[in-house]
Amino acid sequence: MKTLLLILTIIISETIMPQNYDFEQNLYQSYDRYKENSLTHRRFKHADIIPLIDKLKHKSGFTVKDVGKSVEGRELKLISIGHGKKKIFMWSQMHGDEPTATAALFDIFNFINDSANKEFCKVFFDRVTLYFLPMVNPDGAERFRRRNFYDIDLNRDASRLQCPEAVILKSVFDSLKADFGFNLHDQSHRYSVGNSFRTATISFLAPAFNYEKDINDIRGNAVKLIGNMYQSLSQFIPGHIAKYSDEYEPRAFGDNFQKWGTSTILIESGGWKDDPEKQFIRKINFIALLSAFKSIAEESYLNTSNDIYESIPFNDKYIFDMLLRNLTVKEGKKQIKVDIGINLDEYEGPNEKNIYYKSTVDDLGDLSTFYAYNDYDFEGYTIERASVYDDKVYSLKKLEELDFNKLYSKGYSTILVKELPDEKFTRLPINLALKNRIDTTINIGEPANFILKKDGKIEYVVINGFLQKVEKNRKFEGNGLIIR
Repeated sequence: MKTLLLILTIIISETIMPQNYDFEQNLYQSYDRYKENSLTHRRFKHADIIPLIDKLKHKSGFTVKDVGKSVEGRELKLISIGHGKKKIFMWSQMHGDEPTATAALFDIFNFINDSANKEFCKVFFDRVTLYFLPMVNPDGAERFRRRNFYDIDLNRDASRLQCPEAVILKSVFDSLKADFGFNLHDQSHRYSVGNSFRTATISFLAPAFNYEKDINDIRGNAVKLIGNMYQSLSQFIPGHIAKYSDEYEPRAFGDNFQKWGTSTILIESGGWKDDPEKQFIRKINFIALLSAFKSIAEESYLNTSNDIYESIPFNDKYIFDMLLRNLTVKEGKKQIKVDIGINLDEYEGPNEKNIYYKSTVDDLGDLSTFYAYNDYDFEGYTIERASVYDDKVYSLKKLEELDFNKLYSKGYSTILVKELPDEKFTRLPINLALKNRIDTTINIGEPANFILKKDGKIEYVVINGFLQKVEKNRKFEGNGLIIR
């Protein structure tokens, strides 16, 4: 039954023609005109968006109001425009490391300010008033981490209201009594659409307001609107739209806002291949929100069947960053076949725009039901642990002169140095260590460093989860580890 629903959903998503087709197609084609070019990566800070908000104070129709401060004193600003009866409230970056929709909100401001859209906006704002609360967790954004200064998850503080940011969000909500609310988040790029190879680029949810997951008129309007948004986005990311877990969470803002009378939609921005900074997904957010605003203004969502929402598959975790299939492991005379799933986690360097990765062997064995962004079949290859080169201990100055390809061809993933840099990572295409006490066993939870042989010859090495073909003049992509 689950498989049938997934097939039907993909068929629907690839064939349906949404009502707002021309509007959304125009948004897609003209997006670069509206993109806020000062926000080009995910690690922007509160200080980067405040000048953009201040500019809105001088734009026709916009109102900017100070509504409070974070634990560390960063101001939260409520931006509004319009005079229509229908109120739409959206808040972003409640989790500090989930900035995709925050950037999209500033793209929307540019759309509103563009003279080409003057007539559309005039009619639109006669019907609708928009309220924006971008970057609810600026202290978390400063450190690019999920939680706030107190290390509290703001989305689990809707009942106790222990943090000032949570108090501000609840206070703004109470003052507006909005008809619709948009809770804007990011989710892991490793989520899939059900058990499939398709990444969950966008996941929607009409949060439950009780454990029974009942659907009343308030939640029902969110369900219908998501159906509309699903149709709209399926033009651009067919098969890459999922539904987030609908278990009731009494501590979460979305669930409570739904219970308190605002039709609430959760949007989770996931993954898209070759989009590590989520700039394409940001564009999809831009389209999704403007399309939803138009649907609310026209009340076209009321004609949407709940069946569309119900048919959307739940997201799941079936995707690795890299999957190496059908490798042979030799243990004495015995041979076994394994697949290895590898994930890469991001870390910020001294310069916040300088990103490094640390690999982990996440799983191994029969992974035939899983998928990956980078998926390789190594039938006929054997896998062996890499070695540490300890014949010589190098000075840091001599590292750039090394023939790394020669080291790879002999099975080395790590070299010894006389002293270690202060950093945790190196841009060099090999790992650095101070002492020869390094375990290179291929185990779950350990960094991915090993060699791949065919017919007894080393053809590939994996250095900190980055696959390298052993050949001269091949450019290294990725980074090594500094092992202390």
